[in-house]
Amino acid sequence: MRIKSICLFLLLPMLVITVSHGQTFRGGLVFGANASQINGDFIAGFNKIGLHLGLKVASDIREKTAWSIELLYNERGSRTGSQFTDPFTIFINYVEIPVLLSFKDWQQKDYYKMHFEAGASLGRIINEKVKDVGGNANIEGLNQTDLSLIVGATIYSNQHLGFTVRYTHSVNLLRDERKHPGLSRYRGYFLTLRAVYFL
Repeated sequence: MRIKSICLFLLLPMLVITVSHGQTFRGGLVFGANASQINGDFIAGFNKIGLHLGLKVASDIREKTAWSIELLYNERGSRTGSQFTDPFTIFINYVEIPVLLSFKDWQQKDYYKMHFEAGASLGRIINEKVKDVGGNANIEGLNQTDLSLIVGATIYSNQHLGFTVRYTHSVNLLRDERKHPGLSRYRGYFLTLRAVYFL
């Protein structure tokens, strides 16, 4: 029930704006990579590389502002560096729905070259594991729902193709040590480099 309420909270303002302004939509594909880490796993650095792919729908609010919604598959987690004698990797894969507001600048003949974005994302874990020298194992105590804040920027080479740098930081804990005594507190965050292509 809480997840449905958050989704409605994110989507309702955008739907109202869309209906009131009679907007048209543009659909596109996104593909890229995440570099992620987990605060609390005693590993420093954005060492875990994973896939980032999905769909994007955008619509203008005004000439220089737009909103968008995405459906993404994100591979997140963390990974030890080469200096560790007992290396391990945490794999956490999500389906996520970001809702974003974009501001455009640097006008060209028929498009704006720079788009700056900010928004929120709701995600659910679809699978997770930790892999070490002993094999694979499940991770205890993970929060299956993720609420994150997003900031980023996209530079477009034409009306269709753009390249994005994005930072995503979880608002809620991935694992709360108060609910799971004896386990570390986790919070996830990651960088994304991706291409977006509007059809």
